[in-house]
Amino acid sequence: MIPTSQPGAATPMDVIVRVAIVAVTIALFFHSSLHAMLGHRDIAVLSALATPLGISAWGFARAGHHEAAIMLVSGVLLAVVTFGLVLNPLGVHDVSIVAYGGIVLVASLLLSRRNFLAVTALTMACAGIVFALDITGHTRSVVSRMSEWSQLAIFLVLTAAFATIGRVASETLFGSLGALRLAAAGDAVTGLANRAGFVVNAATLLTAARAKHGTCALVLADLDGFRRLRVVMGHAAADQVIAESGRRLAALCAGHLVARIAEDEFAVLVAGLDAEAPAGALAREIHAALEFSFLGAEVRATVGFARFPRDADTLDALMLAAEAALLGAKGNPAGERMAGPADRI
Repeated sequence: MIPTSQPGAATPMDVIVRVAIVAVTIALFFHSSLHAMLGHRDIAVLSALATPLGISAWGFARAGHHEAAIMLVSGVLLAVVTFGLVLNPLGVHDVSIVAYGGIVLVASLLLSRRNFLAVTALTMACAGIVFALDITGHTRSVVSRMSEWSQLAIFLVLTAAFATIGRVASETLFGSLGALRLAAAGDAVTGLANRAGFVVNAATLLTAARAKHGTCALVLADLDGFRRLRVVMGHAAADQVIAESGRRLAALCAGHLVARIAEDEFAVLVAGLDAEAPAGALAREIHAALEFSFLGAEVRATVGFARFPRDADTLDALMLAAEAALLGAKGNPAGERMAGPADRI
């Protein structure tokens, strides 16, 4: 995540999930084609039926629902592997370690802990059923010796090792990436999102609002005379003013996206509004929250707001509309330093 990220740009996780979906879909297609040429019609039909389900996971990935996409892919693969092993003439044991182990490894790397445990438990259950069917002679295995219970135990141990190694590596890696992401997208003084984090999260909120035909309000607040205040009070005290401003906004707009997007400028994006009227009321509340005294200095702010989709239908345009309102409000008389694109409050 970098400051120049554009709304709608693919994140690294987007790329990873999409590549996984494409790889699985292509693999299912070629798996079906190969078994069709070998005359294994049942396995070919099974893989052919699963291929569209793999493609459908792309829709979840495009909408940003990575967990749902990987869970769907994992479920499709589990079904294909389980039924494929029952129909496989080459037996269960060696093939199952590679097939089921791969599913568990991918789940360990890409899913949350809860969903990873669910996929792992389901994989173990499916493997147990397949081994039981093979041991009792209910599969199509034509090898001279059926599976044994000892082979199931070996499979469980190896799969558990795959799962443990993959998950430890995943949590260690994502823990490190999480710290880097916080440093890149978080503001050190206020603990709020910075401009980079705001752009990414705001784009997601606007996309969701557009899909639901919802209304959003963007409020920009600029602290008046902050540079002069910093010169008079010093950098440490000025940082305390910024921190207090951020704390007030976070408390007032709890549950909404609040960010410090410049040295003395804050942004608040409220999604899910039923009507556009609350935008002006929200701007008034933010304006009031940023008027306070600190170490004998009077802190004041200018506020501008814009509404989605009435004033703009993209994040860049919405930011420009709110900035224009903010600049217009700076020219208002004292006590009226607040405005929207189409009105003055």
